[in-house]
Formats: sequence, structure tokens, C-alpha cells
Amino acid sequence: MNIEFLSLRWKILAGFVSLVFVIVLSLLLSLGSLVEHRIREDIDQNFVEAGRVFERIQEIRFRQLRQTALLLAETPSLKAAITTADTNTVNDIIREDLLPLLDFDPIIPDSLMPESFFSNPDSAGLLLIADKLGKPLGRLSSTPLPTFSIADRAGVTEALNGFFPAQSYIWAENARYFNVITMPIFAGFNSLGTVSFGLPIRQEEANQLSKDIGMDVIFFVDDAMIANTFDALSPSDQEILEQSIHTSSFNVLQMNEAATSEIVIDHEQWLIYLAPMFNDNASFSGIKGYFGIAKSLDEALLPLQNLQLLIFGIGLLAVIAAIGISVLITKRITRPIYLLVEGVQRVENEDFSQPVPVTSQDEIGTLTKAFNHLVENLQERLLMLKFVSTATLDAIKKDLTRIEPGGERRDITVFFSDIRGFTSWSEKHTPEQVIDMLNNLLSFQAEIVQELGGDVDKFVGDELVAVFQGPKKDQLAVQAAIQIQQQLPSMLSKGQDNLAVGIGINSGEVVMGAMGSENRMDYTVLGTTVNLGARLCSAADKHQILISEAVFLNLERKISALKLESIQVKGISEPVQIFEIEWQNQQKSIGVS
Repeated sequence: MNIEFLSLRWKILAGFVSLVFVIVLSLLLSLGSLVEHRIREDIDQNFVEAGRVFERIQEIRFRQLRQTALLLAETPSLKAAITTADTNTVNDIIREDLLPLLDFDPIIPDSLMPESFFSNPDSAGLLLIADKLGKPLGRLSSTPLPTFSIADRAGVTEALNGFFPAQSYIWAENARYFNVITMPIFAGFNSLGTVSFGLPIRQEEANQLSKDIGMDVIFFVDDAMIANTFDALSPSDQEILEQSIHTSSFNVLQMNEAATSEIVIDHEQWLIYLAPMFNDNASFSGIKGYFGIAKSLDEALLPLQNLQLLIFGIGLLAVIAAIGISVLITKRITRPIYLLVEGVQRVENEDFSQPVPVTSQDEIGTLTKAFNHLVENLQERLLMLKFVSTATLDAIKKDLTRIEPGGERRDITVFFSDIRGFTSWSEKHTPEQVIDMLNNLLSFQAEIVQELGGDVDKFVGDELVAVFQGPKKDQLAVQAAIQIQQQLPSMLSKGQDNLAVGIGINSGEVVMGAMGSENRMDYTVLGTTVNLGARLCSAADKHQILISEAVFLNLERKISALKLESIQVKGISEPVQIFEIEWQNQQKSIGVS
């Protein structure tokens, strides 16, 4: 329905209801957004804190791993066995003396391990003994010893050189991955070899950590997800998860710290916190591994959704209540207006017999009293119309508008452009040719000025006066001048080679408005700023653009300007500092920046 055909009552009612609806909706949206922002902040903060707790658990695991490796390296029986260089002797010492010293896993409690786990050497992790050349002498696993030196493995070279480990490294053994620390073995000051001890990175640790922190856990090693606690993932969701973690790993490498990201898995929004299993990102060259935790953002925001439903339910009740109140208010407002409308309609039908009843003491009541008084006076005027001619009535009915002389102060940039060589050229050509040339060059300049937002104030002979306003007025005026100088040669016809343009630009405060008498006025600009702009134009030679210091200070640095000597200008006591725009160095067709 077109609102123009609605009654006043429905318009006011619609206005009240719309206003209340907008206010209530704005409050609800603001409140909902504020609550969501606060809840989201708490979720993010708690999530990051959980990630830091997870990192501390990994740090504890590293320290325990290091202490265990140090304890193994200080075992006297192991040192003695290494000196024999006999693999059977070393293996016997590993199983008899070293195995009882191993803590199978600092994360998984012994009570959760099956009995077979403790009796299986392969379950205790990785334990590899090598001599001082890196040749393997023994291992805990039943897997045969490597026949080659392990000196090139991550962390081994440092240990062979007598350095104690500052971080753990990831080794790949028989399709399994281990967090490994390699510790040097000394006899006095002599290096005997190394002991490499590592704990497996596997699903059991991920499951236990997930129970401990109440979130899902991910192990991402060697660009592959080797363990996670998500419910059964589809192949596509697993690919999305791996791709997201792979992308986040680059952020971790760049920042050298943990990173948080968001990902959609099975139409559900998740937060992923990813941290490295190594310390020095810049120099690390081994297998890269990352551990992460994940939390369902949709599940965390579920209480917010319930709260938002409650908030919008309250808002709906408020709107319904507002509609009822608006109906009562609009009825009281519109009743006297309807009575006034009926009175106007009676007057239109030349029925002056019945005044409009006054039903209120507010502004509408005052208006009704004034209307009744007006009707009384109108009755008197109707009698007088018989003595007034039709021509007089027609004149009275006309809407005559007037512009009073006067002006206001404005901050503008004034632009003067004058054609050089015009006088000598015009002496040699007919008036028709002179006018044609003037129209051509002035029209060309005016188009550029208008394209760059300027307003042509007037044409005075061969001179153009324009005004630029706004925050970029100086920049635009100079750009217009540069384009005029650059494009002018292409506008000159044969025989007009001696014609050129000199341009002056100034910026400052002027008086702008209608000047003249009531019968003849001109809308223009006046003031010292205008006079200085005209003087700069007069001082400009052919192909020259002169600007004042006020314009220069507001120019972008990419426009080159040359500082000239100050000049003495008529009407200004102090010398005026001027600058010349080196427009030849500017690129052609400079646009509005």
C-alpha cells in the first residue's frame, strides 16, 4: 500500500511502531553483539590458556625425558659395556640394568596400561646406544641394530661433540614416530658414545591428554596427522583438517610461537590451537612435529544462542506492548487534527457557518483557535475581493523569490590561467579567428578544471578564473594546471605555436556570494587571496605554473616544485614566496588521487 494514501493516524502509528521497533532492535542487536563479544573473548582466552597448559604438559614430558636420558647416560654398567664394543654385552645391560629405570610414559598412568605393555621391550619407547663414532651398539627394541652410523640423526651430532640437549627431536622408526633426546656418555672427560631415549607419539597419548584437558588433541608430524581424538572423520573432513593444520604450521614457523585458527568440520566451527614440538624454528632441520588442541566453537556458543532467543523474545513483547500504547496515543493526537481537517474542507466549500471545536489545550488546540480566527477574517476578506481586479489577484498568487545581496567567508583555492602571446597573435588574425581560438583554448581548460572538481567562476578576455573547494582543493588545482600545460600543445592549431598559458594558484580565505545591486548581481569571490592569485598569474611566463607557499605546503611530495625568489606584489607590503611546479617531470594525465 502506498503510504501517501494512508491516513494520518496510520502514518503516526506506523512512525511510532517503526521508531520503537528500530530502538528495540538496535538495543537487542547491540546487547547481543556485546554479549557475544564478551563470551567469545572468554572462549578465546580460556582456549588459549588451555593451549598453554597443554604446552606445559609437553614441557614436563620433555624434562622427564631429559632426566631419564641423563640417568641412563650415568649408569656405570652401561659405560663399562660400551668400552667392550660388544653388542651382546650392551644389549644385556640394557635389559637388565636400564629397563627398570625407564618411565614408560609420563602422560599415561601405569594403571591404564595392560600387563603385556610392561613385559614388551618395544612398548617402552626407543632406546639406542652408540659408540663415540655413532656406530649402534645396542637397543631396547627387538628390531635389529642399524648397520650404519647414526651420527647424522637429529641431535646425535651435538651429543657426539659433548653437548647436552636443549630440545628433543622427532625420529621415525619402523613407521612410528618418537620424541627423542640424545645424551652424551662420558668417562671422566672422555666421550664414550651416546644414549638416545625417546617416547612414542601415538594415539594412546592423544586419548589420555584429551581426557585430562577436556578437549580434542591432535599430533601432526612430518606433514601428516598421526593421531587425533575427533569422532570418526570422513575422508573429506580429515583432508580439510590436515590442510588447515598444514597452513597453520607456516604461521607457527614464522612467529616461532603457537597459533590459533578457525576451521569448519562437518558444518561445525572449530578452534584449533597449534604449537611446535621443537624450539628454534630458524635452525631446526629435523622432522617437524606439532601438537594441537581443538574445541567446538558452536558447542561453546550454544548458551549464547539460548540467551539471544530470550533477549529477542523480550524484544518482541516490548514491540507488541509499544503497538498497543501507540494506538492509544495516536488516537488522542489525531482526533483534533481530523476535526481541523473537516473544518478546512468546509471552508473549501465556502461553508463558514460552523467553527472547529477546540478539544485540547496544547499546540493543536492553539492551532484550532487560530484557524477559527482566520476563518472569521477570511469571511471579511471575501467581501473585499469584489473590489479587487483579476490582474491584482493573479499577481498576489505568484510565488516571487528573491536573492538578497551579500556573501560569506570560505576557504578556497583560486586558479588563474592567462593565454600568453594572445595580443600579438590577435593583431594578425581576424576577430572571428580570435574568438574561435579563445573559445577553443578556454573550453579546453574549463573541461579539465571541471573534471577535477573545480568551478569556473568567470572568463575575463583570454583569462580563466576558477575556484576549487574541499580538503583536496590545492592538490586538484595543481593537477588541473599540470594537465593543461601537458595537453596544450596538442590543442594548438597550425600558426598558434607562439601561444602558451601562464597559470597562478593561491589558497586562502575569501568572501563568496552575490555582489551588486538588487537589479544586477554577480555571484563571485573577492579578497586578498584572489588578488594574489591574479598577481601570480601575471608573473607567470609561458608554460609556467606559479603557486603560493600556502598551496605548496598542502601538496603531495610526488609533485615536484621549485622554490623561486620572493616577489613583490602590488597591494602586499611584504615580499611573497612563490614556487614553480616542474610539470615537465610529471607523468601525463594525472588523475585524482
